Amino acid sequence: MNCCLKYLGIMYTCLIIDDEPSALEIITDYVAAHSQLKLLKSYSIAETARKEIEHIKKTVDVIFLDIEMPGINGIDLAKLIKHKTRKLIFTTAHANYAIDSYELEADAFLLKPFSQLKFDQTIKKIFSLPTPSQTNKTEDFVLLKSSEQRNRFIKIKLDKIYAVEAQQHEIKVHLEQEIIFSNSSFAEALTLLPPEKGFSQIHRSFIIAENQIKTLERSYVILNNGTKLNIGRKYLNFYHKLSRKDQNFP
Repeated sequence: MNCCLKYLGIMYTCLIIDDEPSALEIITDYVAAHSQLKLLKSYSIAETARKEIEHIKKTVDVIFLDIEMPGINGIDLAKLIKHKTRKLIFTTAHANYAIDSYELEADAFLLKPFSQLKFDQTIKKIFSLPTPSQTNKTEDFVLLKSSEQRNRFIKIKLDKIYAVEAQQHEIKVHLEQEIIFSNSSFAEALTLLPPEKGFSQIHRSFIIAENQIKTLERSYVILNNGTKLNIGRKYLNFYHKLSRKDQNFP
């Protein structure tokens, strides 16, 4: 057996505590996609987690802990259960908690929404892994902040997205026959929907899915759902790149 296969035999046990269903689901997916993590249990109620974790006999390797939760928040919960884990990672949508996490000597701080790549890099760092430990699984969704409920996230499959539009204080996600509003910023959307995932910025206010383009002209695109969007002069390189890539476009 070679060294890489031996290394992949190491498994780190983990627990997830998060009251937000979509966030709990996404972290569970990230753990499942990681070759060296084994999920023991996930909790959506902080008090239940506290009661059970205080009585576990064997220390776990890492706990992923949300901060803003009803009943007891993650900062207070961490003080009670930190001795039951080798590593503690806070997961939250609020950057202002970073100072609190450092005071508690948390091993990492993941700001929601975060990608599988960011998750894997964090695991690699806290356990000093010599190589990235992830499968060939590619994320087929994006996690965006809900505009209706604070600390809630919306999970949207990438192949359902036609375009993302910047608004004053939010973004509009254009699907085939529906528009979803999100409190994520346009800058966050640019990070979560990069060219390597098939998305391009064509205007200061628009990101589009390249595979949803029906018609491409120098000054505009028409998407498969009939939406017509202008191409900003600053982004004409997008037109040239795509017209060279696909000879079906003029």
